Amino acid sequence: MGMKMKTIEDFDWTEMWNNAIEGSRWGQRAGMPEFWDERVDWFEELVQQSDRAGMIMSRLKIEPDYRVLDIGAGPGTTAIPLAKNVKGVTVVEPSNGMLARLKENVAKENLENITYIPKKWEDVEIGNDIEAKGHDVVIASHSLVMKDIKNALVKINEAVKRSVYIFIVAGRRNEKEGSSLWSLFNREKPGLRPDYIYLYNILYQLGIYANVEIIDANHNMQFPELEAAVQHYKTWMNVSGADEERLRLYLSGNLVKENGSLWLRHKLRTAMISWRKE
Repeated sequence: MGMKMKTIEDFDWTEMWNNAIEGSRWGQRAGMPEFWDERVDWFEELVQQSDRAGMIMSRLKIEPDYRVLDIGAGPGTTAIPLAKNVKGVTVVEPSNGMLARLKENVAKENLENITYIPKKWEDVEIGNDIEAKGHDVVIASHSLVMKDIKNALVKINEAVKRSVYIFIVAGRRNEKEGSSLWSLFNREKPGLRPDYIYLYNILYQLGIYANVEIIDANHNMQFPELEAAVQHYKTWMNVSGADEERLRLYLSGNLVKENGSLWLRHKLRTAMISWRKE
């Protein structure tokens, strides 16, 4: 007798997602609000230089009378441009540091249509913190880093009236292994990090048939001098001691000088997972 072929239903994608978070230093840290409290300036510079807001806004289908829920809003990367184009935005942001910066940025723009929920998405209660189907659109940009991912996705589907957009890393980094800044300090097993394919298959098992667009974007960071670049990536990658010297050596060999600035150029592959409610 031949062996029974495995189908997609035979795999525990939720368990694989949990293993990826446990095995990934990034996954372990990114789910902690205090990790982000210390990286507000750093993160704001990153998203501004990479024009993450422009990339996301160009893909959202929104109308002026919509209400949008932004999960893991950070300093307002998408919440602020959204608030200028829709009726109201509700932000879910557990980091005190990010929330304080978001409120500063909102005040600068004189926006009054943003509501704040200072909680992790896992702790938000439908019917208490937000209404079921109370938002036309839900967006989560690189913010779904939690273990109870199946319930998080079910809750997103309950909260939304029309469309969901989730942005998350897709596949391995584009550079050849050993040549990239990431692989220099990456002590994880190859391929072991929270990735879009887990979410896509968990949604499939939940009966949600999502669309996927893979976005291959240039990710160029500009620095006034070498030391600024060292401090930026030191903060991001949590390096110290001998690793800091390796970082400095890598950057001094890979930063490109143009018009009085130093640039580090690489590609970032992102997946946009989206679906419409029936």
